[in-house]
Amino acid sequence: MSRRPNGVALISVLLVVAILLAVVGRLMANHGLTINQNQNVFEQNQALQYALGAETLARQALFEDFTTGGGEVDHLGEIWAQPVLPFELDEGGYLEAQVRDLHGCFNMNTVLASNDGMDRMKRLLANLEMPESLAEAWKDWIDADLEVTGFGAEDSEYLVAAVPHRTPNQLVSHVSEFAMLQNVDAEMLQRILPYVCLLPDTESQVNVNTANLHTLSALDDAIAAQNIENVVSSPRAFASTSEFLDQYPEFRPASEVLSVSSQYFELHAFAQVGDSSVTLLSVLNRDTSTGEVTVLSRDFGRLFRSAVEMATEEAN
Repeated sequence: MSRRPNGVALISVLLVVAILLAVVGRLMANHGLTINQNQNVFEQNQALQYALGAETLARQALFEDFTTGGGEVDHLGEIWAQPVLPFELDEGGYLEAQVRDLHGCFNMNTVLASNDGMDRMKRLLANLEMPESLAEAWKDWIDADLEVTGFGAEDSEYLVAAVPHRTPNQLVSHVSEFAMLQNVDAEMLQRILPYVCLLPDTESQVNVNTANLHTLSALDDAIAAQNIENVVSSPRAFASTSEFLDQYPEFRPASEVLSVSSQYFELHAFAQVGDSSVTLLSVLNRDTSTGEVTVLSRDFGRLFRSAVEMATEEAN
């Protein structure tokens, strides 16, 4: 004759079952977490590889442009300048990429080359409705001495700031350092960012085939705004600066800094796979004699703006 389990035994059995269920539940949760982590790592790595692949394609396009055309002329109609519009990836995501000619923007390191470089940066700032004195502050930020230029500032000013710091007193490579200047805020940085760049060259020239409106406006006070509008609104593929100056003679005062070819470029790519994404900003240098393209720097933290988004803003 079987016995019924007493109350103590029943409670013990239920307790064991509850513990087993808790253990199994924890194991299942850990297993699911491990799967998700591995999936995220896989997707992140895939996105990175796609972004690096876009960089490789950009380097190849720039090299082929050099080998077919000799690198003597660069303009916005060439294959490297065409944006890679968003397209779907096999893994479930998309890739988009853009290449920018860094000779089409204002190289802020040219303030060290001559007074002309300083004057051009002041004109750029004035056109953007920003204080011209920031050009002097920027010169003090990157020059090798500790002498204050005009309304600029050196270590003596920055060391008494809320967060004490020193000027680098050398060429810098990231435009974000502009935000380290006195009286510069995030809004100012965003305003100037589309029109400036930093090249490891204090005497770089401006490519008239790719230069933006504000870069051309900064060249000389004598150039009328309507003439600059005519340049940027028309297709540009000038074979030489002489050809450009024949059509736009008002640019002759700045002829020594004009060019129709480029050496430095910037790739900006965005890749998304699943829920993971990678943004890559690469600065590329193309050798003027061999056409070999090398990577000078990579930045994985720059916000990417889609060409589709920018086209929509322009249309509105």
